[in-house]
Amino acid sequence: MDWTRFDNHGESKNHAFEVMCNLLFESWCKDTYGEELTRFSFVNGDGGDGGVEAFASLKNGEIIAVQSKWFPEKIEDGQIRQIAKSFQTAVEVRPNIKKYVVCVPRNLGNKRIVGKGKAANNTESDRWDKLSADLKKSNPNVDIILWDETSIQEHLTRPANQGIYKYWFENTIIFDNLFKLSFEKTVNGWAKTKYIPEIHTAGYIHNRLEYFVGSAELSLRRYEEICKFIVKMEALMRSYKDLLELGIPASEKKLQDNIEKDLIIISKWLEVLNSIGQDIKFGTKVSKITERFSLNCSAEDIKNSSLHFGKYFHFRETEKLLENIEDDFFNLVRLIEYRDDNKIIFLGMQGTGKTAGIIAEAAGYLQNGVHLPVIIHAKEYKDGDTWASMIIKTLGLNAEWNEIELLSALQNAAFIRKPRNGKFFIEPQCVVVVDGIDEATSWKFWKEKIEETAAFTKWFPRIKFVFLSRPYVFEDRFKLPYRDSFYSLPISGDGDLDEICDKYFSVYKIDIGENHWIKTNLKNPVSVKLFSDIYRNNRITNLSKNTTVLTELYKAKISSMEDIYISNHQVLRDMKIIERALIELAQLFAKNSSIQYEEILEKVCTPVKNHLDEILNFLMDEGFIYSHLTQEDDFSVPNTLYSWGMQPAFDYLIAQKIYRDLISGQKTELKHADGVSQMLSLIAIENGKCITEFDNLTLDNQDVFELVYYALANCSTNVAANYKEYLKKLMKSSVAEFREIFSKVIQPVLRIDKHPLGSILLDEFLREFGNAAERDIWWSIPSYLKDNYCSDWRAYTELDFESIKLYNTDKYTAAPLALAWSLSSVNNTVRQRSRYKLTTWGISNPLEFWKLFEKCISINDIQVLEDIFAVSFGIALDQFISDEYLVTASKWFVENLFSNEGLKKYENVVLRYYGAGIVKIAISHGLIDVGLHQLVTPLYSYDSDYLPLCRDALDSERMRGYQAIGYDLARYVLCDRLDDFFKTDYITKKYPYKTDEFIKKYETKYSLSDLKVDGFIIALAYQFILDQGWNKKRFWGYEDKNNLGIDIVIQGTYCPATHGAMSRVMTVAEKNVWLAKHKVEAVFANEIPLSEDYRTFQYVDDYSQLEDFINTYQDYANTLYREKKHTWFNADLLACLDCDTIDREQIESWMQKSDIPQFDKWISTTNGEILLYTATDVHNNLSGITETVWISTGAVKKADFPQLLTLLDNYCEDRNELLNVCDFHSYQNCRCYCTPQEACLVHSKREIDSVLSIGKDNNKIEIFKLVEECLSADEIETERCYTFPSKIARRLTGIVYGNGFSYSDKYGNVIARYSNDGEKWGTYQETLMINYDRLMSGLTGLELMPVWLFRSYKEPSPKAREKFDNLVHSSDKTFMVWQEGDQLRFKELLPLEPERNDQTANVDFNLESFFLKYGILGEDEL
Repeated sequence: MDWTRFDNHGESKNHAFEVMCNLLFESWCKDTYGEELTRFSFVNGDGGDGGVEAFASLKNGEIIAVQSKWFPEKIEDGQIRQIAKSFQTAVEVRPNIKKYVVCVPRNLGNKRIVGKGKAANNTESDRWDKLSADLKKSNPNVDIILWDETSIQEHLTRPANQGIYKYWFENTIIFDNLFKLSFEKTVNGWAKTKYIPEIHTAGYIHNRLEYFVGSAELSLRRYEEICKFIVKMEALMRSYKDLLELGIPASEKKLQDNIEKDLIIISKWLEVLNSIGQDIKFGTKVSKITERFSLNCSAEDIKNSSLHFGKYFHFRETEKLLENIEDDFFNLVRLIEYRDDNKIIFLGMQGTGKTAGIIAEAAGYLQNGVHLPVIIHAKEYKDGDTWASMIIKTLGLNAEWNEIELLSALQNAAFIRKPRNGKFFIEPQCVVVVDGIDEATSWKFWKEKIEETAAFTKWFPRIKFVFLSRPYVFEDRFKLPYRDSFYSLPISGDGDLDEICDKYFSVYKIDIGENHWIKTNLKNPVSVKLFSDIYRNNRITNLSKNTTVLTELYKAKISSMEDIYISNHQVLRDMKIIERALIELAQLFAKNSSIQYEEILEKVCTPVKNHLDEILNFLMDEGFIYSHLTQEDDFSVPNTLYSWGMQPAFDYLIAQKIYRDLISGQKTELKHADGVSQMLSLIAIENGKCITEFDNLTLDNQDVFELVYYALANCSTNVAANYKEYLKKLMKSSVAEFREIFSKVIQPVLRIDKHPLGSILLDEFLREFGNAAERDIWWSIPSYLKDNYCSDWRAYTELDFESIKLYNTDKYTAAPLALAWSLSSVNNTVRQRSRYKLTTWGISNPLEFWKLFEKCISINDIQVLEDIFAVSFGIALDQFISDEYLVTASKWFVENLFSNEGLKKYENVVLRYYGAGIVKIAISHGLIDVGLHQLVTPLYSYDSDYLPLCRDALDSERMRGYQAIGYDLARYVLCDRLDDFFKTDYITKKYPYKTDEFIKKYETKYSLSDLKVDGFIIALAYQFILDQGWNKKRFWGYEDKNNLGIDIVIQGTYCPATHGAMSRVMTVAEKNVWLAKHKVEAVFANEIPLSEDYRTFQYVDDYSQLEDFINTYQDYANTLYREKKHTWFNADLLACLDCDTIDREQIESWMQKSDIPQFDKWISTTNGEILLYTATDVHNNLSGITETVWISTGAVKKADFPQLLTLLDNYCEDRNELLNVCDFHSYQNCRCYCTPQEACLVHSKREIDSVLSIGKDNNKIEIFKLVEECLSADEIETERCYTFPSKIARRLTGIVYGNGFSYSDKYGNVIARYSNDGEKWGTYQETLMINYDRLMSGLTGLELMPVWLFRSYKEPSPKAREKFDNLVHSSDKTFMVWQEGDQLRFKELLPLEPERNDQTANVDFNLESFFLKYGILGEDEL
């Protein structure tokens, strides 16, 4: 072979030779082993990894490996040693290697005759033979195979490898510059107007392609998740071994056997996962994991073991590790698995940014040096073209390549790249993109080409195909064999439309001022682009709203182009020359995608013909058309061809022509609901006629409504208003049709303020329902339910509230109103997310939110009211909420909620709680009369009506419920929670007077002789749900198995919650049981005193004693701060024991160390802050030890401090609280949840236990607690404990606001910060830091000084205790620390016992005399 012709394509000879040999080796393995080959991997490490460049894995577990050495000169002993070293490394890393191929670019020298006729010794062949024999001797199961120059040449001449040969030895130019040139031709040609780099926003296409072809970011995510799972598996393995060490009795032999089997399984999977992790690091394709991950032990098996109780911590650890482990593995596999398919097809409507998205990806590939893109314009090709001819034309190659050669060469071109990002390699791909299939003359041709790609999967795995089209081309896609390859873009486009608007307006220098409606009316990227072209460098003050309709934008664009062109051609002013040219060109291009100049010149009208050159150049500058050169071969003269460059514009112009034909009476047939049809439907409706009204238009019935819905969703608002009643009539036809219309018409226009077919129409439609339960069937329940196939309410479209976004500029009559209605949902996840979105939007737009509140207050669904009240309260808790909002809202609540009429109308504890909260906040801001506090605080003075009840339910009991109010709802939600209103006095065994009076009142009203409380409560709730429109037959009927009740079906699809929790997806009955409870509570609390202990009976003056109220602002704050990273603080100082086994002597030695804690590390200023509180718990599970540090802060009068130190040496009861540092804080005095905002703004007076007195009688010193604690609900963790500055600390430092994480003064300056990380009951830390200067200034002003309580608690881990009997229990030390000048001083607080006085001794003596007197032998007998 002539190695001087070896083209390394700009890389080192060594790397180029490795790549070529790897590809030849891959081809040989596929040909030799066929179906036995399960996986082929390239090892992309610097210098290789583990002595191989690539390897193939076979079904029987054997590995075939290759190592390439660029030794073009004589192979001496040094080179032989390199090969030997690589081999030894290879078999150590991969013991299953059975064949080891060594590639060198030369034939080895044989024996030759030297002087005196003797044969030469130690030739290259000798050295190889000796090496081969030595390696075979030490590894008899491995065959060492040499691929020398002759062998390599034989492989290169195989037909399948012709592309490899041409790429490396015929100096064919396929490298980066060629791909870059092709890309530049694309972005400056047919895609010129579609891709603007500084405007593009990565979105859906980027996210999907990342998984399809790979990226460094994805590799990092995959690697991190594998490492996490490996850590979990290793922990499980250790936990299993610890169980076996305990000794499992014979009675549990099955458990022992299963554990031993699992250890083998885990060991095998650890090996697999570690290998996969390395594959990901080195960019090797991960083979499909077909084997199911399954362990013999389940969490339930461990939990049910007879040893579980006695060795709880050993077994509980294992149980926790086994919980969800198979689900975790499944999710991991989904993340790390590569797609076997070599194609992906993106579907998106016109103008959704498909082309911009894919070109941006191609630009990124070239810029990052990862993948090689080839972008094919679909419309330029037709029947007769092959993949080879299309790629050759796109890249500008000569035509001598056949398809196999070309695809092979493309793989070589991609693979020679060495993409690396940090420690991760990415396997490079050649990405063949086909854009605009819908624009092609033959859809059938491209469908055939897509099917052909399946044949390339095996031999060209690094060739990937990406297709982009409009959906109507693939109407039958669900029947296609490659149906899983389709992905649909969102209606609004590839990227975030709001962000795209902002970028366009910035680059094009468009100032829309306060006309935010413009952004909401531009529904897709192409509309934004057209608008920006038209209004470039303009400040918009007044604009008609129909100007943003797509057809109007095209009309305006063409008119603008007309003006520009006419400015230099005044003689053509009245001829509309550009419009005529465009329509004529569009008609020509409809017949042929590429046309020569001469044909255009022949076909166009005379005025256009006379200025054709100028017009064509002008249209190319505007991006409507583009030109490109073509030639049959290298010797022919290039021809200039013209093609259409803007498909939506083409659709518009053809549709205009068809529309003119229609109104002239010409009969027309449309075969597909394609882009032209959509534009036609839009043009027609804008001109006052729905497409269904044309008698001379033939259209498939299946497409009619699709086109009508498209037109209604995209026409101008004044036109849409004409079809409001027509659409409403269609909505009423069925639940399925209503949901379809919501998805295709209402939702696309939700962001447009007061759009007649948007939220306004939805609001009117939903309000027409006479009751909430019937409306819930249409609007509030899930679509996908089991066993509802024959029901009249079955629907196929799920209402997609998740994709509805709110922006700061949104008006309440747009998307916010639709989201407010979504609060009626029985899906509590939907409610939570909608509350969050509305709160976030409302914080930025409080007065706009209040308009929404007033709009919603008349909705006849109490759940909507409860949630909208909750949002109003959450907004009021924002630190910078406007005074106007607080005044407006509190005034409304005073006049409408707490008036006599309002108290009867809104008889509900939830509504009253939130309303009262806002009034109290307004009072605290000094905005309204403080006297209103009494008005909004229970008890309320009004005449309550009798609660209606269902007589049939009066005999029901909490333990069995009644019909849809099952056991859990009857007992835990209703009766158990309302019991405190009906407790009898523990002495008299009678009800209090008011309770007795209340019961008798209802007995008289309903002519009852003996009112049973359980039945009474359930009867009230059941009547309430009946009053909301619920009925047994429709919702709870089960007689007709083909038409089950709605609640029966919901319960059968979604598991209901238990023990008083609210179900994730509720039945309609459950939804109303909760609402009934809130109403009943309001009546009971106002008329009956409540008792918790059967002794004291008091009326409720704070509803938070009854209910856990949702705080939407806390959810908002939690979301904001959840992603913020916690900075760990001194955790490395704790549980330090260098031992990886649980060893008794080591643990006891560590426990007995009496080191003084490093106070200065914990209590020192950092960035102007000092620690106010921490709980830091470090578990060293390997060594079997745990160490915890609690620090809390108090304040003492400086003058009292010396006396305090003295008193600390003496016992007093309250002194013990100083030793229990974790509880050294104040509390909120409430039975239910409370958030930090409420504690700061609304309920500061409820703080209790804020001062600790040390000493006796009159000799006491007060320590003021600077830390407070409250407990609140959490949407992820169920509930969450918050630690924050106490009331006195807030006053000292000027804190007026806190959200659980950040605490600030009235100017917004952050004074204190809370953060946490880790897992409760594991290694965990929470810290509360406070501004040091503020704290010291406040303390000094009151002649106070800070003191820190520092508790260090060391103990063996629970598993160590279970493993060893009589292990040292713990080391527990508590200190008081204070500042003295620049030094920290401390005093250890030792546990003290109360003194025994003489009286106590006498008691002991008397007891002994008592025992003697009565002959009692001891306490046991007594």
